[in-house]
Amino acid sequence: MRRAALLLLLSAASALGQDFSLGKLQGLWTGTLNAGVENLHVAIRFDRNGTGKLDSPDQHIAGIPITGVKVEMYRVTFRVESVHAAFAGIVMDDGNRLDGDWIEGMSIPFTLLRDGATQKVKRPQTPRPPFPYTEQNIKYPSFARNVYLDATLTVPDGTGPFPGVILITGSGPQDRDESNLGHKPFWVIADYLARRGVVVLRSDDRGTGRSTGRFNGSTTRDFADDVAGAVRFLRTREFVGRIGLIGHSEGGLVAPMVASDPALGAKDVDFLVLMAAPGVPGDQIVLEQQMMVSRSMGLPETLIEKNREREQKILSIARSENDAVLAKSKMRAALGDFTSSPLDLLDSRFDEATTPWFRFLINYDPGPALRTLKQPVLALNGALDVQVPPAQNLPAITWELEAGANTDYEVVKLAGLNHFFQTATMGAPSEYGEIEETISPTVLNLIGEWIARHSKKEKTKTVLGSAAGDTVPRPE
Repeated sequence: MRRAALLLLLSAASALGQDFSLGKLQGLWTGTLNAGVENLHVAIRFDRNGTGKLDSPDQHIAGIPITGVKVEMYRVTFRVESVHAAFAGIVMDDGNRLDGDWIEGMSIPFTLLRDGATQKVKRPQTPRPPFPYTEQNIKYPSFARNVYLDATLTVPDGTGPFPGVILITGSGPQDRDESNLGHKPFWVIADYLARRGVVVLRSDDRGTGRSTGRFNGSTTRDFADDVAGAVRFLRTREFVGRIGLIGHSEGGLVAPMVASDPALGAKDVDFLVLMAAPGVPGDQIVLEQQMMVSRSMGLPETLIEKNREREQKILSIARSENDAVLAKSKMRAALGDFTSSPLDLLDSRFDEATTPWFRFLINYDPGPALRTLKQPVLALNGALDVQVPPAQNLPAITWELEAGANTDYEVVKLAGLNHFFQTATMGAPSEYGEIEETISPTVLNLIGEWIARHSKKEKTKTVLGSAAGDTVPRPE
């Protein structure tokens, strides 16, 4: 659920009064773009005139024109008209790094480094050999036709049967490690659980990495078909016993979809771990996320309210107008008075707001699926999460599980942790890449212990809260 934060990051840089210039942008910048079927190396040379050239060595393409280069405070935007793409980001590391999104019908996280600069990051939790388990590269079919997911199956040493889990990524085209700003959280989770005797299956999203299919145009419901395929595959492994789903962010929407729907193999799902999972409809989360991210970045309340009013207009039109072209025209007309963001960036926001993915998200209510769950559920949220705020979502998840008479669930808010369950200061997205920790050891231990208790057939007593964090009270 990271996509809605970009406009706020740009507004924050402006509001904080930082300064950068077109002259300082001049020169060569390089980055790697996750383009779905492969990672593409990109080189961009900016000149002083608000233009530039883009090279894609992996595709043997050079000199693609870049236009509309704008530098406003610490905001950098540009367009690549030939492929109907744009970039929007903020300047980091004393002007040596651009962190933002490549926007081409959807938003893909994209970082550019100044030539000669190195990204100064330490990732001490990234797994290193020797490994007391084996990793198998496998491919399995989705429930959807002509979609095959390329994946890594991590199998502990021994004979089993072992509990098995499927890791489900958050929003945007993600690889099997859910790579983000140098972090590989799903690899860290897989390594930790495999060392505790748990089989782990993690895959590249459809149309991403080595997986087939098409990511653009897909919705959260389509991703549920892919996870159902993973459940079906794991059930055929003779060394796997009980099967669980671990979903992060949007993956926390997908997991209950699969586990509550007999047509998707719900009977084969034995437990769920929901990490920063939404508990309310998507339109509510988008608006709350905007406010929380804005405050974490120090924006003034007047600008927060203006952004909220703008987003409400976008959401209203996206919900009511099914024709994408007409919807974007109405958005431009409705937002004519909003001039705090570059027009090309607003156009990119309109493009995303009219995609099938966004339309599904803002209209989807996770309540009925959560209410249907009878399997044990562990729901976790960082207290500093500004993208799926705990105050909005954990009580809703608790209420739905209680309303459905689920007899075995645990809901925990973890102090001091952000959306990616890193130990953080403010929880702002701008911190993610600066924090060395990939995921809190407390969270890893909590998940590992909970799975160990639920890898047996017998039921366990319902517990709300944990020593690891604050208790979410049972609703009245």
